Amino acid sequence: MAKVRMREAGLPGRSEELQFLETAITAAAAGLGQAVLVEGEPGIGKTALLDAAVSRARETGFRVLEGAGEELSRRVPFAAIARSLDTGTPTRSLDTGTSGRADGQAAALARLVRPEGGSVADRSPGADFATAEAVLGLLDEWCTAGPVALVVDDLHWADSGTLLLLHRLGKSLGTVPLLVVCASRPVPGGELDRLRRSLATSGAHGVTVGPLDETAVGELAEGLLGAPAGPGLRRLLGGAAGNPLFVTELLAALQRDEAIVASGGTAEVRGGDAPASLLSAIVGRLDWVSPKGQEILRAGSILGSGFTVVELSAVTGLAPARLIEPILEFVRYGVLTEQGERLVFRHDLIRQALYDGIPARAASHAAVGRALARSGTAVERVAEHLLLGAPSGEDTLPDWVFGNARALTLRAPGLAVELLEATLAVMAPHDPRTARLRVLLASSLLWTGRASEAEQRAEEALAEAHDAARKRELLGLLGRACMARGRPDLGAERVREALATGGLSTAETLGLEALLAISLLHVRDMDRAVDLAERVRAEAGELQLTAPLVDALHPLAAVAQLRGLPRTALEDSDQGLRIARAEHVHSDRVIALHTTRAFSLMGLDRSGEAEEAMESARRLAERNGSVLLGFCDVGRSLFMFHTGRWDDALAVLDSGRDLPGFLGVPRAVDGLAALIAALRGDLDTARERLEAADRAPRTPTTPVHEYLPRWAAQIMHEADGRPREALDDLLKGWEQGFGAMTGAGLPFRAADLVRLALSLGERDVARDVVAFEQRLAGTDGSAPGTRAIALHCQGLVDGDPLLMAEASGHYERSPRLLSRAQYHEDCAAVLAGAGRANEARTELDRAADLYSLLQADRCMAQAEARLGAAGVVRGRRGRAHRPSSGWGALTETERNVAALVGEGLSNTAIGSQLFISRRTVQSHVSIILRKLALTSRVEIAVEIARHV
Repeated sequence: MAKVRMREAGLPGRSEELQFLETAITAAAAGLGQAVLVEGEPGIGKTALLDAAVSRARETGFRVLEGAGEELSRRVPFAAIARSLDTGTPTRSLDTGTSGRADGQAAALARLVRPEGGSVADRSPGADFATAEAVLGLLDEWCTAGPVALVVDDLHWADSGTLLLLHRLGKSLGTVPLLVVCASRPVPGGELDRLRRSLATSGAHGVTVGPLDETAVGELAEGLLGAPAGPGLRRLLGGAAGNPLFVTELLAALQRDEAIVASGGTAEVRGGDAPASLLSAIVGRLDWVSPKGQEILRAGSILGSGFTVVELSAVTGLAPARLIEPILEFVRYGVLTEQGERLVFRHDLIRQALYDGIPARAASHAAVGRALARSGTAVERVAEHLLLGAPSGEDTLPDWVFGNARALTLRAPGLAVELLEATLAVMAPHDPRTARLRVLLASSLLWTGRASEAEQRAEEALAEAHDAARKRELLGLLGRACMARGRPDLGAERVREALATGGLSTAETLGLEALLAISLLHVRDMDRAVDLAERVRAEAGELQLTAPLVDALHPLAAVAQLRGLPRTALEDSDQGLRIARAEHVHSDRVIALHTTRAFSLMGLDRSGEAEEAMESARRLAERNGSVLLGFCDVGRSLFMFHTGRWDDALAVLDSGRDLPGFLGVPRAVDGLAALIAALRGDLDTARERLEAADRAPRTPTTPVHEYLPRWAAQIMHEADGRPREALDDLLKGWEQGFGAMTGAGLPFRAADLVRLALSLGERDVARDVVAFEQRLAGTDGSAPGTRAIALHCQGLVDGDPLLMAEASGHYERSPRLLSRAQYHEDCAAVLAGAGRANEARTELDRAADLYSLLQADRCMAQAEARLGAAGVVRGRRGRAHRPSSGWGALTETERNVAALVGEGLSNTAIGSQLFISRRTVQSHVSIILRKLALTSRVEIAVEIARHV
């Protein structure tokens, strides 16, 4: 009888799963993006299916990117995806089969995925969002060049950054030639469960990999042995419960014991005992390894699922040259596999079997962490082991944490927080390092976006702080934490306390005073904010202290803009930006200066420049992951609203649903969407969005855009026949100061207020509004639109056609289409009241043309009813509405996007040309596909060719 040797086998029993993957690959190659989630128990064959998908995708011409979650790296942002993008770490079979580095674009992402320099202050709580956006932009570029497959194994161990990326990737699946295949154990709940639901909503398919049946087990055995299994061997294999890994390990164990022989054309078992379980089979595979070799493998198992020779050398104390021979043997016998420069356990259950056999694993992790720290390994790798090593109060751990907490916060903030908390838990209260580590913990929490926890930790540290400098540092941190969680009022109190500690340098004092001025701005204590900021500007300018000077110019510009002084606001914001560019200042304050500049330009009716300025703010916010990103998107959509591009505004709002929320952005987004729906007569949608706006959290900062849901509510009150409630709602907002916010376009609400007040006999209210608007019109360089609205309101109150005519010239130079349409409607009403019916009809026709252009059906119906009661009817029909589907349904922006898609440009490239975000382009593409009843970008290109 001859011995039977093991060989490679195929994938018996998986024809259905393979066909499913083949179909997904074909569809993705054709431009119909696909996502497949493969789930199954350990050893069931998920990775084998992924490998088959990778091979087939490469054969089809895909660029293939492979990543995998690792148990020890779950706290490191984007760890599972980093290798697939080749951001400095070798990968499993990268790119199109070549072993080189990926495109230079991918290498540039290393600064985001693994930041090396900078300070914690450079990091934003939205940094993960910025990184995901950069990766999505890169994938978008690659998908434009050809189909891309992203394959992620062991998703159950994936980090939060990778899960965020996959969640956002799912939203654009249907429009790009992208295949996403992920494999996971069936772990219930948590972030992974949320991702499953998210991808399912986007059309992802699930594949559950179950045990092999008896026939498939026989085919697998025959493939491995080269001969069909005999009756005795088949009975023995029945104990593997259809698990392919167990079958493979069981046969390998029997083959090592020379217990499988060829007899009569079959492979049969003789003598010997079979492993009782998969784990015992895996352990048996390691019996041949020498004690020294097993020691090396166990060291590798502590390092995790994969490691480099350099890391293994650091923890074993053996020179790399002495490790080569045993490593080659481990690879030869199938314990380890090579993946670039890394060595990876062939299956994590092998690693687990070795790891479980290590006594005192916590101490081993601590020793490994210290060894890696000495070798200069990346801080997050060191931290992973120190955290698992049950931190103690011995000297080296706190010293390492003390020296590396900021770098760790920059690279893996969640891990930094856990390690700091664990270290502090075992340190003696009197240890002089404890106080400093508490400050670092509060700072890390703040820059992880956990402002409330940061505030709590800083309060605890403050209660035990005795040093004035430490108290001052903590109070300043508390001020920033309070502002970050939407309580600038409390932030101002903390900053005042910091200023009262005494012993501050001039630079420290000015920095805190600038922060106080910003806090006062957000609680709308504008007089004190300006007084303080002016003093800081003067002193900081004289001393050439850049940071406090830029910080002071922010509230000065913002208050000027809000008070109807757009030229002054523009000058202040321009000065701040000039200084910031010269001194390379990068912070949310610079983004805020860009947004203030944008609103000031809009206040001057320089709408094109305003949009460019807001786009500059958006790009900076997106690159930095700033929480102001949503604020920038709302600002851009507001400009689009005022200039009549309502569909474009809705596309921007729709693209920003996942943006970090700040300054009442969610309430503003739903408020503006409700407003557009109400103006267009879609009252059901308006009510839904108003209800969503009401559910959004409110903070002292939310009034910035509070007028949007109020405006929508006013229209709804009128639609429901409740004009008194509409007026009361408008007045309430006006009395709270919203009327002064010229940059937001609020003076253009004045005409509505006057119209409603006059209709209800409230002439005193109407006159007060007129007086307010006339004061605004007399400010520095006020825009044509501002002067127009003052004349408009006075003309309504006096019923004076001459004043209305004077307003006309100013309105013609204003880009605000809705305001112009409402002016023509009001002008028609004034002319009708003066008995000039023919002229009134002409003005009504002009209003109708603009309302039709905006598709403002509700406004048009109201105008016809109002003028009809005065005996004025339209002399001609307004412009026809755009159809709801087909080529004619596309807006100008959508046609521009479609044309650029037809040229083969990526969403990122289109966004650069049209000065909009990649996310907004993606939203436009989805709308285009829906309107044209198409399914892919390829079909858009074909449709474009038909219309050129």
